[in-house]
Amino acid sequence: MDRRRELEGWIAQTQRTQRKLAIGTAAGAVLALVLAVWRPPIGGIGLAVVAIVGLCGFWVTSSHIADWRGKLDTVDRPPRTVGRRS
Repeated sequence: MDRRRELEGWIAQTQRTQRKLAIGTAAGAVLALVLAVWRPPIGGIGLAVVAIVGLCGFWVTSSHIADWRGKLDTVDRPPRTVGRRS
């Protein structure tokens, strides 16, 4: 049961990180849009950077969550026995 609690804690913390990432990405996008109006080439680069950071950040955190949920499934299963059954 201790392993389950640990995995659930990691999932919850990563979901909080995703919420912070969403807020940061939205703020960065707004800033990059303002910059794109003022200085289009620099704003375009800013939008690209924000998009890359947002996509990669959500990709990595979602992968971690999926992996930990898979491990939660294995925590609930009884261990497999190897060998012949009598």
